[in-house]
Amino acid sequence: MSAISNAAMMAAATSTPSSSGSSSTSGTTVPSNLQLNPSDFINMLVTQLENQDPLNPTSSQDLLTQVNDIGQLESTDKLQSTMTTLNQQASIGAASGLIGKSVTGEDSSGNPLSGTVTSVQVAGGTVSLQLSGGSTLSLTNLQTITSGS
Repeated sequence: MSAISNAAMMAAATSTPSSSGSSSTSGTTVPSNLQLNPSDFINMLVTQLENQDPLNPTSSQDLLTQVNDIGQLESTDKLQSTMTTLNQQASIGAASGLIGKSVTGEDSSGNPLSGTVTSVQVAGGTVSLQLSGGSTLSLTNLQTITSGS
């Protein structure tokens, strides 16, 4: 790619921010104006074509490779979303099997919690166990499980 193509791609990326909001990947929050979605890549590709050097145009193979890369990125994003949903559903299923059982664990501050699981709650993508006595235990902080009291 020429310097003009790279500059055109950067201009397209900054002029068409994604509307998907912020997301978290590996614990890092990415502002929505720095995320790219498939339509952003198409806009960059069109901008690249509009600003290419007429004496040294981009080859058809390069364009097909870029379009293929866009499709792979979109497929990977959808797969990641599906896997996240399946993981959460599995956690909910596992947590629902604990209703009526006595559990121990730690709250977010490291303080010990124990009680009988009365219900399962999902908030912000986190699966939590509602315990008798009103306390809440995150499924990830669960330490022991015993049969009902």
